[in-house]
Amino acid sequence: MILKKVEADKKMESYRSEYKEWRNAKKKDGFFIIYNSFLENELLKNINGNALKLYIYLGIHSKNDTGESWHSLQRISEYFGKDSRTIKRWFKELENIGLVSRVQKGLRVPNTFIRKYGNKKPSEELLPEQEKINPT
Repeated sequence: MILKKVEADKKMESYRSEYKEWRNAKKKDGFFIIYNSFLENELLKNINGNALKLYIYLGIHSKNDTGESWHSLQRISEYFGKDSRTIKRWFKELENIGLVSRVQKGLRVPNTFIRKYGNKKPSEELLPEQEKINPT
């Protein structure tokens, strides 16, 4: 619908005001930022929609200071109403493009880490003790 200038200005100002009020009211809530480089690195263009949903889920549930979360496959599967094999595929895509890394210590639920964009794939990373044995 095309509005006259005055009507359009009023409507746009109403939307701006609504957003500002909503944002100010939510300042105390947790949040998850997706930076502009997500577009610049063409991650958004190339990522599967379901893997993106998992990425957002992990981001919302991660600690803001470390990017770390501890949700089990079962818990995530239940949330999305999907089989755990499906969730594993989504995780695999996120790991392959370097957006997350998972570390399992013993029998505990793996720690999932949100990674900065453009990281090496986990298979390309070396642990400190590996670097000493196989210097690059």
